[in-house]
Amino acid sequence: MNISGTQGESLSPWIQRHRNDIDAALWSDGYVLFRGFDVGGLEGFENSAAVACDMLYKHYGDLPLASASDNVYFATPYPKHLEIQFHNEASHTHTWPSRQLFYCLEPAPEGGEWTLSDGRKVLAALPQEMLSEFRAKGLVYRRRFIRGLDASWQQFFKVDTLEQLRDKIAPTGHEIDAPSENDVTVSFRTHAVLQVPERGTEAWFNQILLHHPAALPQEVDALLCKHFSRDKFPRTVFFGDGSEIPAEWVKTIDSVLNQCSTRIPTQANDVLLVNNLLLAHGRRPYSGNRQIRVALGDMRAHATA
Repeated sequence: MNISGTQGESLSPWIQRHRNDIDAALWSDGYVLFRGFDVGGLEGFENSAAVACDMLYKHYGDLPLASASDNVYFATPYPKHLEIQFHNEASHTHTWPSRQLFYCLEPAPEGGEWTLSDGRKVLAALPQEMLSEFRAKGLVYRRRFIRGLDASWQQFFKVDTLEQLRDKIAPTGHEIDAPSENDVTVSFRTHAVLQVPERGTEAWFNQILLHHPAALPQEVDALLCKHFSRDKFPRTVFFGDGSEIPAEWVKTIDSVLNQCSTRIPTQANDVLLVNNLLLAHGRRPYSGNRQIRVALGDMRAHATA
């Protein structure tokens, strides 16, 4: 759903007055784009996010913080000339947001569109043979936290010691392999398809395209192969029984997600509210400068597979 504001109309009060309609649109369309409103800068964006969600999340370790309140984050730091593949935010972890907001402070002069893919349509379009395997086996994500690459395990899990790490995540089904504090691998078994019981529906819900080596851009794959075998890459994903997901299946998943997708060119002061349960998101390559901020809300716990 696209909503256009009148000149000078403040976004936060508008969302508050129309929250019921926004909630309904998030279940039908999966997203709401607010355009032409007076957002009010970062403080106004945070206020808008707070009234669009029941509770904002301030402990997310996968994005760098962008506000003193801990409620607003920078967008994923990823090379501008590469596409960010479709993914459902934090679906590779035990807890994840049901709502996510993106605020465009500065659009790229070329490219940088937001991309959304409807997980309900993806389920209908994927080959049934593949879906049966993913339903039966689930997924296991393995993330190697290697000093100097990606976020540290301390930053991601908000802990200081390995003992604190084990105490925090072992009860939620995570497995930890830590030869040293500089080389920590965390594995988590979960589902590839999300059940949404309150709506009697389900959706494709995962981060296969962010974790499987077959989905990596060629230049990134070549760089990582200089230092690691593919099964030891910083991020990997397998079937839940530990067997490999065929590379050709990953290509099919990528193709289907793109077939079921929408591109949204960004304008300054755009705010995009996404139902993370139903829609995967990504970002097109771009040139020049681009400034996006992010907020997360209404967390849920993802049952282990």
